[in-house]
Amino acid sequence: MVYVDAGGGHRNAAQAIAAAARELGVAWEVRALNLQDVFAALDHLQRLTGLTTEDVYNLLLRRRLTILMVPLLRLLHLTIRLRRKTLVRYLAEHLRAGSRPLAVVSVMPNFNGVIRDACQRALPGVPFTVVLTDYADFPPRFWIEPGLERVVVGSDEAARQAAVMGVPAHGVFRASGMILHPRHYANHDRLTERRSLGMRETDFVVLVVFGGKGSPEMVPIARGILAGSTHAKIIAVCGDNPGLVRRLESLAAAEPHRLKVYGFTDRLPAFLTAADLLVTKPGPGSLAEAFNRGVPVVVAHSMDTIPQERFNLHLVRDWGVGLVERRWADVPRAVCRLAEQPGRLKAFRERLQALPRNRAAFEVVERLDRDAAHVRV
Repeated sequence: MVYVDAGGGHRNAAQAIAAAARELGVAWEVRALNLQDVFAALDHLQRLTGLTTEDVYNLLLRRRLTILMVPLLRLLHLTIRLRRKTLVRYLAEHLRAGSRPLAVVSVMPNFNGVIRDACQRALPGVPFTVVLTDYADFPPRFWIEPGLERVVVGSDEAARQAAVMGVPAHGVFRASGMILHPRHYANHDRLTERRSLGMRETDFVVLVVFGGKGSPEMVPIARGILAGSTHAKIIAVCGDNPGLVRRLESLAAAEPHRLKVYGFTDRLPAFLTAADLLVTKPGPGSLAEAFNRGVPVVVAHSMDTIPQERFNLHLVRDWGVGLVERRWADVPRAVCRLAEQPGRLKAFRERLQALPRNRAAFEVVERLDRDAAHVRV
């Protein structure tokens, strides 16, 4: 399972598939491979600055400098093209050195042409599958590259994109959504979770999450909601961002019963159960988790929206499962209006309940098991 630690979604997908494999009791196990580790000797940026490519990406997320993503992405693609032979050779040597796998799976973008070529060179006959952890591709050569034979997608749009890129129809597997860890299917009681947070059944509870690295926008959003609605209560999850935790804890000191602040936590399924609404950047993981729990969302379409997440804004609007605001500054006002519009929230929830049940992680394991069976034979 090839991943990278840029953001948190790729590692999360790998862990989710591994957990689903354990639950299903398949006759194989997942071995994780961080591609950054394989290419560490080639990372000139790390030698010059001490920062890996992953570190730079995560720094851009923390500082909300994502407006730089597209030019940096095109620069990365140019670098990959120029160094493709070397990258393929390094990865092929690494794959040969280990035990022969039944399958190779990528849950990361940008390098799938390199991974495909390395697998063909080092592991002939071993199936290679790309599992998109975004609702749609961001062409060219982000997720889906020419010559791929197996892709797993979580939306009709991504399936269409795969067909356009020449992936054979039998090689496009349409899963029921984004990959979710099996813990997101555990039952949680809404009233119990609210009581554990010191919240009442009648409170309007807003969960604010901006991915695994948080975002500075969370501070003015929390401040605006607290000022605009006297009965709103907030759960703010900052992820791996200690500075953001400190800033929000300073705000919570004046409103200890209305604002709960957390860093990195595995309690998101419980928090979603307690929430009436999720305020989040339009990341596929957060949206899928909210959809799975039937929680409406509020997102914003801003200039710094990560390019591969722009499609998700249309998805929220087209499915009618939340609000898409033009600016993050407009979000607190929109949240406070929704707090006074129970009928509108109910309509959002009804549309969410009509969505197909997401079993993507288990579906991927079942698909991989069928592919692996042919290799074992």
